[in-house]
Amino acid sequence: MLTAGRYARGALVALAAGALAVTGTRTAAAGSGVKCPPGVQVCDITAEDPGEPGDDGGSGGGTGGGSGGGRTCHRENGQEIPCYVPGLGFWNVSCYWVLLDPQPPADDYMMWGNHKPDEGDIYHPTNCPDFPYEGAGTFVPRDTFFPNGSIGEDAGPTPAEVAERAVAQMTLKGADIGIAPEPGRTGLVGLPVWMWNKQHPNTTGPQTRTVTAGSVTVTATAKVSKVVWNMGDGSSVTCTKPGEPYRASYGKRESPDCGHVYRHTSRGEAGNTFKVTATSTWTIHWEGGGESGDLTETRESATTVAVGELQVVG
Repeated sequence: MLTAGRYARGALVALAAGALAVTGTRTAAAGSGVKCPPGVQVCDITAEDPGEPGDDGGSGGGTGGGSGGGRTCHRENGQEIPCYVPGLGFWNVSCYWVLLDPQPPADDYMMWGNHKPDEGDIYHPTNCPDFPYEGAGTFVPRDTFFPNGSIGEDAGPTPAEVAERAVAQMTLKGADIGIAPEPGRTGLVGLPVWMWNKQHPNTTGPQTRTVTAGSVTVTATAKVSKVVWNMGDGSSVTCTKPGEPYRASYGKRESPDCGHVYRHTSRGEAGNTFKVTATSTWTIHWEGGGESGDLTETRESATTVAVGELQVVG
């Protein structure tokens, strides 16, 4: 939660006016992607490459160090902008901010409110293009408390990074293989083999996880989009459905959605069986932090199947 610092009356009012004067004269470094004429608090932000950040060129505050990891942020209108601009600081909550230096005394309740200095820092706004009252010379948000890790070089991860954390919390397994003929039994050349992935959130999905890091909340949903079955005889079968489990009542019918027919026996293979490998592709879609994307993960499972020849009795 952000806490706006409240200036005291009298001498502190003059201090506030001085702080706004500093804001009005702060300029962005050349090539920073921000056009900020002298005396204008609300600058024209463009989508240029910010380049390598340098030291804060303005007076009355520092940047908190670092470059923001070269990341890009987004304005309220969706425009992509640099998360760090030399001379303006770090982007957060519709403004660029620099670390207030020196920090207010720990007993300054007007600035810290109910927070303690070890919980975060006070930052000074330098440019607020998305503030509701835009325009040259307008009032901008006051010096504000930010919790540790919410701004600056230690700011929280990007939505894509939070999505990866969500995926890491999931249990994404390879196929729980069902196959007919099952291991220990022998199928026949020319007769259908059925394959299926026994359905479970850990083997077929869907699985959903929501993770929050700082001000970013991402929800990711994973499900298996396909299973590629390497049948051990040089052929492969791609199944986009889990597969229909085989039942004895189906007899010699072929699988409607995931099957194979062997054209020669498994004699001579290791253990006189074909090694069947199932590679599951998990597709993960995530949304959050004003962004969305897709990730993929693969998992493997394996089994064996014995295939013999049909013996004709004369």
